[in-house]
Amino acid sequence: MLFQGQYRFLGTHADKAKKLTSEFDTNKHKLFSNGYEVFQLAPIVGFLYKRKANQNRDIPGDYSIFDEQMSRYNDIFQFHYHLIILLDEEHEPNFEIRVDKAFKFYGTDRAAPDEELYEQYLRGGVDVLYEKLIEPSTSADDYTKNLYEFMKDFEFRYGQNTDEILDLCQIARS
Repeated sequence: MLFQGQYRFLGTHADKAKKLTSEFDTNKHKLFSNGYEVFQLAPIVGFLYKRKANQNRDIPGDYSIFDEQMSRYNDIFQFHYHLIILLDEEHEPNFEIRVDKAFKFYGTDRAAPDEELYEQYLRGGVDVLYEKLIEPSTSADDYTKNLYEFMKDFEFRYGQNTDEILDLCQIARS
């Protein structure tokens, strides 16, 4: 199962995940404190930016998220998985089948293609985060500026309907 045990980024995505969690100045600032933070955000970024990536082992090496962290945040990771599988109409146009894939088949052998899809979004999200935050940086100040620009772009792209989302959350609580 995808969220049980250690998770390993491989190849170019391992290199990018390492750089996303590395210190970028003498004050030891980081964009992401740990690999699990990248693992938590990247699939959502990949899905929203419509970016998927296959495993690329052009660069040797790996970057691991240990099973203790994976199990501590398992509920969050599963929630993101369910959400992406439910929302991905391109992968599966039929809503009822998406519901089955997200919940009924989760954790079974039938979920393998959907877990691979989720990992493709994860790797695609790592690519987006790297391209937006790390790649254009030439100084410590650039990292902060790029993070701000990314957040501003994200708000512009996806923050338009925050009132509608809040309304849906209020309805769900009732």
